[in-house]
Amino acid sequence: MYVAEPDRPWLETPFLFQGFHLESGADIEAVQRVCRYVYIDVERGVDVDRSETPSTTPSAQPSPAAPATGPYGVLTSVEEELDRARGIRGRAHTFIDEVFDDIRGGRSPKLAEVQAVVRDMVASIVRNPDAQLCLSQLKDRDQYTAQHSVNVCVLTIAFGRHMGLPENELNLLGTGALLHDIGKLRTPLDILNKPDRLTPQELEIIKSHPEEGRRILAQSRKMAGPVLDIAHSHHERMEGHGYPRRLHGERISDWGRMVAIVDVYDAITSDRAYHHGLGAGDALSRMYEWKGRDFDSDLLDEFIRCIGVYPVGSLVEMTSGEVGIVLSAQEKRKLRPKVMLIRDERGNPYQPSRICDLTLMGSGGSGAYGIKKVLGPGARGIDVRDYLLEVAAARGA
Repeated sequence: MYVAEPDRPWLETPFLFQGFHLESGADIEAVQRVCRYVYIDVERGVDVDRSETPSTTPSAQPSPAAPATGPYGVLTSVEEELDRARGIRGRAHTFIDEVFDDIRGGRSPKLAEVQAVVRDMVASIVRNPDAQLCLSQLKDRDQYTAQHSVNVCVLTIAFGRHMGLPENELNLLGTGALLHDIGKLRTPLDILNKPDRLTPQELEIIKSHPEEGRRILAQSRKMAGPVLDIAHSHHERMEGHGYPRRLHGERISDWGRMVAIVDVYDAITSDRAYHHGLGAGDALSRMYEWKGRDFDSDLLDEFIRCIGVYPVGSLVEMTSGEVGIVLSAQEKRKLRPKVMLIRDERGNPYQPSRICDLTLMGSGGSGAYGIKKVLGPGARGIDVRDYLLEVAAARGA
């Protein structure tokens, strides 16, 4: 059964995407907790016999706003992938740190290694995106610029994977995402990290970084056009109020529109000198208010589907009162993710933590076990990073 609309606005529900399949009694329980009734779409139900439905339109390539049925399945568990993913992320961080140091030191950046770095990242995310998505939660405000570049790379590749892009395109897309902010390295640090409101002159300097980034990347003959375009267009907005070229709608490339969404999502979920990061749900709700104006509506909907109902790395409260961290979720079972339980119903720590795969739990009855709600960052004094590092370290031991 496919839920097309709830009995209230989507933003008043805990479901972060519009439309999903109900595949078990537990899924129904999750909906019943917040809705009295829902509208279903019988044409999109998994049990519809498509063989008798005549096609009324010629076949065509899937548009970027409609994900292809890609070849990707989960090839390894999140626990198995985490340690390998941590090494790949570490190499990406080292690479981007060295590039940034070269630019700040007035030297030409050594960009030749970027293809190998991104290729490893793509391979990890193709195997299981949730491992890298977990690690993207390990944020340090003092390393924001480099960390943001790596996170945008991870999230954008995962987004492209969700959209069914082939691996050669994921490599190009990931390269552009990793280097999207390279022009900021020519921006004075006192402006870049200023906690107060920028002056008009300082704002113009900030707004010059997409042009500067394109110039830096154009100096490398091996950089493909789409990579340069991402650096140039990731601050453009759908209604033409972005920068530097004030492009409207379709004049912004598909990949530029994708990275624009991811760039803002990672920025507003990160602690900065001038604000505390939002939780994933609050961030996506805020961005949903800006869709159509700032972001491509269809692509934003797909990004929300990609991140999921309960985003990987989220702190959640279970129906039992226990507290856990979302480790992974199957593409078609995002209401029933794998959760690492870290506290019991009385708030006492589980030692060691317990892994609970909700897809394997009983789904019948009126008291089905599942997630009650997403908790905000730092809720109940819990730092998610400590637990994710523990899992990664345990797998690498």
